[in-house]
Amino acid sequence: MQIFRRVVLGIMVLGLTLSTLAILSCGGSDDDADETRLQANLSAANERQPPPPAPNPAGNGTAVLIISDDEQTINYTLTYAAVNDVTQAHIHVVNSSDLAGPIILFLCTNVGLGTNMPCAGAGPIPTPQPCPQGSVTITGTLTAADLSCKAATATSPAVLSFADAIAQLRAGNTYTNVHSTANPQGDIRGTDIFVD
Repeated sequence: MQIFRRVVLGIMVLGLTLSTLAILSCGGSDDDADETRLQANLSAANERQPPPPAPNPAGNGTAVLIISDDEQTINYTLTYAAVNDVTQAHIHVVNSSDLAGPIILFLCTNVGLGTNMPCAGAGPIPTPQPCPQGSVTITGTLTAADLSCKAATATSPAVLSFADAIAQLRAGNTYTNVHSTANPQGDIRGTDIFVD
Protein backbone atom coordinates (compact mmCIF):
# COMPACT_ATOMS: atom_id res chain seq x y z
CA MET A 1 0.00 0.00 0.00
CA GLN A 2 2.89 2.34 0.81
CA ILE A 3 4.41 1.81 -2.65
CA PHE A 4 1.04 2.43 -4.32
CA ARG A 5 0.64 5.80 -2.50
CA ARG A 6 4.15 6.88 -3.52
CA VAL A 7 3.51 5.97 -7.16
CA VAL A 8 0.17 7.85 -7.19
CA LEU A 9 1.74 10.87 -5.46
CA GLY A 10 4.63 10.82 -7.94
CA ILE A 11 2.25 10.71 -10.89
CA MET A 12 0.22 13.61 -9.43
CA VAL A 13 3.37 15.74 -8.93
CA LEU A 14 4.53 14.94 -12.46
CA GLY A 15 1.09 15.83 -13.87
CA LEU A 16 0.99 19.11 -11.94
CA THR A 17 4.49 20.02 -13.11
CA LEU A 18 3.67 19.28 -16.76
CA SER A 19 0.40 21.22 -16.53
CA THR A 20 2.19 24.25 -15.10
CA LEU A 21 4.81 24.14 -17.85
CA ALA A 22 2.11 23.85 -20.53
CA ILE A 23 0.24 26.86 -19.15
CA LEU A 24 3.39 28.97 -19.02
CA SER A 25 4.50 28.03 -22.52
CA CYS A 26 1.08 28.57 -24.15
CA GLY A 27 -0.58 31.42 -22.36
CA GLY A 28 1.98 32.90 -20.05
CA SER A 29 3.92 34.96 -22.56
CA ASP A 30 3.32 38.56 -23.58
CA ASP A 31 2.72 38.57 -27.34
CA ASP A 32 3.15 42.37 -27.44
CA ALA A 33 6.56 42.31 -25.74
CA ASP A 34 8.49 42.98 -28.96
CA GLU A 35 6.16 45.60 -30.46
CA THR A 36 7.33 49.20 -30.60
CA ARG A 37 4.83 51.91 -29.72
CA LEU A 38 5.28 55.53 -30.82
CA GLN A 39 3.03 58.49 -30.17
CA ALA A 40 2.82 62.00 -31.56
CA ASN A 41 0.82 64.74 -29.85
CA LEU A 42 -0.46 66.93 -32.67
CA SER A 43 -0.88 70.68 -32.36
CA ALA A 44 -0.57 73.81 -34.48
CA ALA A 45 2.31 74.97 -32.29
CA ASN A 46 4.37 72.02 -33.57
CA GLU A 47 4.08 73.05 -37.24
CA ARG A 48 7.43 74.23 -38.63
CA GLN A 49 8.70 75.43 -41.99
CA PRO A 50 6.83 77.01 -43.61
CA PRO A 51 4.59 78.29 -40.82
CA PRO A 52 0.85 77.79 -41.41
CA PRO A 53 -0.81 80.72 -43.20
CA ALA A 54 -3.90 80.33 -40.99
CA PRO A 55 -2.65 79.18 -37.55
CA ASN A 56 -5.16 76.93 -35.80
CA PRO A 57 -4.48 76.98 -32.03
CA ALA A 58 -7.63 74.92 -31.34
CA GLY A 59 -6.52 72.02 -33.56
CA ASN A 60 -5.29 68.95 -31.72
CA GLY A 61 -4.85 65.22 -32.06
CA THR A 62 -2.68 62.17 -31.49
CA ALA A 63 -1.08 59.56 -33.68
CA VAL A 64 -0.24 56.20 -32.13
CA LEU A 65 1.94 53.91 -34.24
CA ILE A 66 2.61 50.29 -33.27
CA ILE A 67 5.40 48.54 -35.16
CA SER A 68 4.93 44.76 -35.14
CA ASP A 69 7.67 42.60 -33.67
CA ASP A 70 8.53 41.25 -37.15
CA GLU A 71 8.61 44.85 -38.50
CA GLN A 72 6.25 43.97 -41.37
CA THR A 73 3.32 46.17 -40.29
CA ILE A 74 2.56 49.44 -38.55
CA ASN A 75 -0.87 49.66 -36.94
CA TYR A 76 -2.00 53.23 -36.43
CA THR A 77 -4.69 55.13 -34.59
CA LEU A 78 -5.06 58.77 -35.60
CA THR A 79 -7.34 61.20 -33.79
CA TYR A 80 -7.89 64.85 -34.57
CA ALA A 81 -10.34 67.59 -33.65
CA ALA A 82 -10.97 71.26 -34.44
CA VAL A 83 -9.36 70.99 -37.89
CA ASN A 84 -11.71 72.24 -40.60
CA ASP A 85 -11.67 70.85 -44.15
CA VAL A 86 -9.07 68.11 -43.54
CA THR A 87 -7.39 67.14 -46.81
CA GLN A 88 -4.83 64.51 -45.79
CA ALA A 89 -2.67 63.08 -43.00
CA HIS A 90 0.74 61.41 -43.31
CA ILE A 91 4.00 60.36 -41.74
CA HIS A 92 6.98 62.42 -42.92
CA VAL A 93 10.73 61.79 -42.56
CA VAL A 94 13.17 64.58 -41.63
CA ASN A 95 16.67 65.15 -40.24
CA SER A 96 15.57 67.80 -37.73
CA SER A 97 12.32 68.44 -35.89
CA ASP A 98 12.62 72.12 -36.91
CA LEU A 99 12.14 71.33 -40.60
CA ALA A 100 9.54 69.91 -42.97
CA GLY A 101 10.25 66.64 -44.74
CA PRO A 102 8.78 64.45 -47.48
CA ILE A 103 5.82 62.09 -47.06
CA ILE A 104 6.66 58.40 -46.68
CA LEU A 105 3.33 56.93 -45.51
CA PHE A 106 -0.27 58.11 -45.93
CA LEU A 107 -2.77 57.66 -43.09
CA CYS A 108 -5.71 59.15 -45.03
CA THR A 109 -6.36 61.47 -47.95
CA ASN A 110 -9.19 63.33 -49.66
CA VAL A 111 -6.96 64.69 -52.44
CA GLY A 112 -5.10 61.63 -53.76
CA LEU A 113 -1.41 60.74 -53.59
CA GLY A 114 0.02 63.72 -55.45
CA THR A 115 3.54 63.07 -56.71
CA ASN A 116 4.18 60.22 -54.25
CA MET A 117 5.36 57.10 -56.01
CA PRO A 118 5.80 53.48 -54.91
CA CYS A 119 9.25 52.06 -54.31
CA ALA A 120 11.10 50.60 -57.29
CA GLY A 121 9.60 47.28 -58.30
CA ALA A 122 6.47 47.73 -56.16
CA GLY A 123 2.94 47.97 -57.47
CA PRO A 124 0.97 51.20 -57.16
CA ILE A 125 0.46 52.55 -53.65
CA PRO A 126 -3.00 51.44 -52.48
CA THR A 127 -5.56 54.22 -52.21
CA PRO A 128 -5.53 55.39 -48.58
CA GLN A 129 -8.80 55.68 -46.70
CA PRO A 130 -10.62 59.04 -46.84
CA CYS A 131 -10.01 61.57 -44.07
CA PRO A 132 -13.28 62.14 -42.19
CA GLN A 133 -14.29 65.60 -41.00
CA GLY A 134 -15.00 66.64 -37.40
CA SER A 135 -13.64 65.11 -34.20
CA VAL A 136 -12.61 61.67 -35.38
CA THR A 137 -10.55 58.55 -34.79
CA ILE A 138 -9.33 56.45 -37.68
CA THR A 139 -7.32 53.24 -37.62
CA GLY A 140 -5.45 51.21 -40.16
CA THR A 141 -2.45 49.06 -40.95
CA LEU A 142 0.52 50.07 -43.09
CA THR A 143 2.80 47.67 -44.94
CA ALA A 144 5.62 47.92 -47.49
CA ALA A 145 2.97 48.34 -50.21
CA ASP A 146 1.96 51.69 -48.67
CA LEU A 147 5.46 53.17 -48.71
CA SER A 148 6.41 56.15 -50.85
CA CYS A 149 10.20 55.83 -51.18
CA LYS A 150 12.32 58.96 -50.93
CA ALA A 151 15.95 59.67 -51.77
CA ALA A 152 18.05 61.55 -49.23
CA THR A 153 17.93 65.34 -49.36
CA ALA A 154 19.65 68.10 -47.42
CA THR A 155 16.82 67.94 -44.87
CA SER A 156 15.82 64.27 -44.85
CA PRO A 157 17.42 60.81 -44.81
CA ALA A 158 16.78 58.25 -47.55
CA VAL A 159 13.83 55.89 -47.16
CA LEU A 160 14.16 53.26 -49.87
CA SER A 161 12.43 50.34 -48.13
CA PHE A 162 9.93 49.57 -45.38
CA ALA A 163 12.91 48.58 -43.19
CA ASP A 164 14.32 52.10 -43.74
CA ALA A 165 10.98 53.61 -42.70
CA ILE A 166 10.94 51.49 -39.53
CA ALA A 167 14.53 52.52 -38.76
CA GLN A 168 13.67 56.21 -39.16
CA LEU A 169 10.60 55.82 -36.93
CA ARG A 170 12.73 54.12 -34.26
CA ALA A 171 15.39 56.85 -34.57
CA GLY A 172 12.83 59.64 -33.96
CA ASN A 173 13.27 61.10 -37.45
CA THR A 174 9.57 61.16 -38.34
CA TYR A 175 6.54 63.28 -37.64
CA THR A 176 2.85 62.94 -38.31
CA ASN A 177 0.70 65.81 -39.44
CA VAL A 178 -2.82 66.58 -40.58
CA HIS A 179 -3.30 68.99 -43.48
CA SER A 180 -6.28 71.23 -44.20
CA THR A 181 -7.53 73.49 -46.96
CA ALA A 182 -6.50 76.55 -44.93
CA ASN A 183 -3.08 75.06 -44.13
CA PRO A 184 -2.08 72.85 -47.07
CA GLN A 185 1.48 72.35 -45.73
CA GLY A 186 0.16 71.18 -42.38
CA ASP A 187 -2.42 72.24 -39.79
CA ILE A 188 -1.34 70.18 -36.76
CA ARG A 189 1.88 68.22 -36.27
CA GLY A 190 3.73 66.07 -33.75
CA THR A 191 7.02 64.20 -33.66
CA ASP A 192 6.63 60.41 -33.42
CA ILE A 193 8.18 59.58 -30.04
CA PHE A 194 8.94 56.11 -28.60
CA VAL A 195 6.65 55.56 -25.61
CA ASP A 196 7.18 51.88 -24.64
